[in-house]
Amino acid sequence: MFNPKLKVLFKNFILELWCILMSMKLKIYLLTTSLVLFTAIILIILSVNSLWSHIEEEKFQEVSSLALLLDENIEGTYDDLVKKNGENGVTTEALNAELQPFIDKITTAYPGYGTGYYVKELNSIVAFGPNFNKDGLKDISADSSARIVYKTKEPYQFQNYSQTRDGIVLANIRPIIRDGEVIGHVWGNVLVEDMNSLFITELKKGIGLLIIIMLIALLGSNLITRQYIRNLKNFRERVKSIDLNQQQAPKFAAELMEVYDEVVSSRVALIESEQRFRDVANAFEEFVWETDTKGNYLYLSERATNILGYEPHELIGRNTVEDVIKEDQELIRKTLEIHSKGKTGFRNLEYRKMTKSGNVVYLSTNCVPIFNSNQEFIGFRGAARDISTKKKAEQRIQYLAHYDYLTNLPNRASLEKEINKLIEQDKPFAILFIDVDHFKTINDSLGHTMGDDLLRIIGERLIESIQQTDQVYRFGGDEFIIVMQNFQHADEIKIRTQKIVNNMAKPLLLNDQPLFTSISVGISKYPTHGNDYEALIKNADMAMYTAKENGRKQYIIYADEFGENVYEKFEITNDFYDALDKEQFKLNYQPQVDLHSGKIVGVEALIRWQHPTKGVISPAKFIPVAEETGLIIPLGSWILRKACLDRKQWLEAGIQDIRVAVNISMKQFQQENFVETVLSILEETGLDPTYLELEITESIAMNKHQDVIKKLTLLREKQIYVSIDDFGTGYSSLSYLKELPINQLKVDQSFVQGIDHGNYQILQSIITLAQAMQLSVVAEGVETEKQAQRLKEFKCSIAQGYLYYKPMPVEDLLPVLKSI
Repeated sequence: MFNPKLKVLFKNFILELWCILMSMKLKIYLLTTSLVLFTAIILIILSVNSLWSHIEEEKFQEVSSLALLLDENIEGTYDDLVKKNGENGVTTEALNAELQPFIDKITTAYPGYGTGYYVKELNSIVAFGPNFNKDGLKDISADSSARIVYKTKEPYQFQNYSQTRDGIVLANIRPIIRDGEVIGHVWGNVLVEDMNSLFITELKKGIGLLIIIMLIALLGSNLITRQYIRNLKNFRERVKSIDLNQQQAPKFAAELMEVYDEVVSSRVALIESEQRFRDVANAFEEFVWETDTKGNYLYLSERATNILGYEPHELIGRNTVEDVIKEDQELIRKTLEIHSKGKTGFRNLEYRKMTKSGNVVYLSTNCVPIFNSNQEFIGFRGAARDISTKKKAEQRIQYLAHYDYLTNLPNRASLEKEINKLIEQDKPFAILFIDVDHFKTINDSLGHTMGDDLLRIIGERLIESIQQTDQVYRFGGDEFIIVMQNFQHADEIKIRTQKIVNNMAKPLLLNDQPLFTSISVGISKYPTHGNDYEALIKNADMAMYTAKENGRKQYIIYADEFGENVYEKFEITNDFYDALDKEQFKLNYQPQVDLHSGKIVGVEALIRWQHPTKGVISPAKFIPVAEETGLIIPLGSWILRKACLDRKQWLEAGIQDIRVAVNISMKQFQQENFVETVLSILEETGLDPTYLELEITESIAMNKHQDVIKKLTLLREKQIYVSIDDFGTGYSSLSYLKELPINQLKVDQSFVQGIDHGNYQILQSIITLAQAMQLSVVAEGVETEKQAQRLKEFKCSIAQGYLYYKPMPVEDLLPVLKSI
């Protein structure tokens, strides 16, 4: 169908032609017309082909741009795109739900054009437009031209049938390439039928121009021609500025006014098209940009303000490299230079840029070179997005891979890397394996939050205690490693390590309260104690445990016999399982003496293991094994039962007013049925509860404080005597101690032995504290008369030690008790 305006133009042309034919200058007009027509026909024939080629090339460029736009819309690696829906893989429906809205937006913004996505993994079209319907989500035909891109991996354009448009189209197919593999393709197309309409429209414009030329030739009037030219020039200036009102319209020919109307319409359409482009560009997180051949900005979308802080007009004319961090500038220059000489762009170029406010953002840019119709490079066009959040997350992950999140110290992975590097360099170094003494007790007593704070403070204190050439690592839990270097001899290692131990024994300020703690340190040296990471760590670990077994708060250098001790521990563990069944355990008893009357007022039950081949095994060796294996539970019950039976026999022998004291382990006490077990054994043995004394350590008393109070209250209600053993070596709070329903404190022998060296202030304070709380006090480890005399001066109640009695078998104890 002809344009209505062209109909009017054609009608006017016929009327003018009729008038010309009736004039006297008919022959001239006929000759002129013939020449004009002949020339016009030749021009039309030549122009038709050129016009079609031009339209075809223009459409190919437009559909190619659409295909590129779709390709750049997809972000991520191959796995991100194809396998992001989990083990069952991606589905056509899921991808359609994700991509179809974008397709609809594009086809709405660019009417007449078709686009879509095809996924190789699914062998199916997953989204397309216009006129989308679910029946179209299927595989492309076997002979489809689109399959060529899977072989060439290059964009391909053609004219052929389109199953989504149901017609012949001009199309550009673009492969979607991720991680070097074609995972699908996108396309842009336009119906040839629509191109025909456009061609006819353009052709009509040519005919209109031909009519004007014919009229000019037929009129042949120089005056009219000059006037027309003057009007045409005036009209052109007016059209440029779109400054032509209705009063000025009669000055110009009707044809020119029609052109003016078309120009106005085209300008409005152009403005609307530009607005659609801005809307689409601003709908995404990226900002769109364009530069000239030198990299100077010609255009930036409004999204640039959100990311860079600059208004687009502030950046026009500035170079893309400006404000890029210095270290990244050369990367930008080289990348742009390389791609300005080729036909392909680049993707995901990452660099850092300074914003207007002075902050640094990480940008990722996709870009293509721009060429004019002569295939001359004229600049770049691309889109950049802010990936600062992603980069910061990656940096955090990288940091956590090598540093401990709690203490910010290098972690075990960093330690292994450093040790292997030192071994490779064959440099001598020492490994200090550090464990915080009694940390579990502190953690359980004060809470995990305070425990974490303590670990941070310990890490800081360790850093303060080392030399600049040394490095502290957190190995895990309450364990730290120091890699010590630059020492001249072994004695220097000892001196520096002792300094660390002493420094860590100083009070730490935790929650504005001083807290005393200590560390045990095991040392292994390269290459003396191992030639690889595993051996050095293992040997330092064994040395550390030896330091703990020897009393903590010290360091031990690894020796070969430690390995033998480990084997010995293994044998003890195996033999322990049979020891109870074969009655290899027995109890010895050590009397407790009233310091003022000298009478025996109690006895403490002490476990002994009489091994059939190894002889007597010290409790210091098998009690830790029992704790680790859980056999301390049945062993503890056996000790309690045997002690109750022995005390029952002494009653039958006439021994009164003496309690038997039994040590209770942490694991025993933590059993939910602990109180029931004690009462059951008392009932089973027939022993009156008043003759039984239970000793718990200070660490037990501090662990799960409310549960301890509940259990001790139940025991006290049954008239069972309760003592705190080894008092003064733990971390108990005075307020906690006041809440405990206990009868007695047993002072650790380390305080008693300090009397001989004049160190008795703490001992005196403990006794005074106990008296204030109306608790009796037992001093353990009394070995000299001087110690006994000082204890009497302090008004200590009871003493226990070699000065009075050594531990003895039950058969030797009864005569002693009878003699008192």
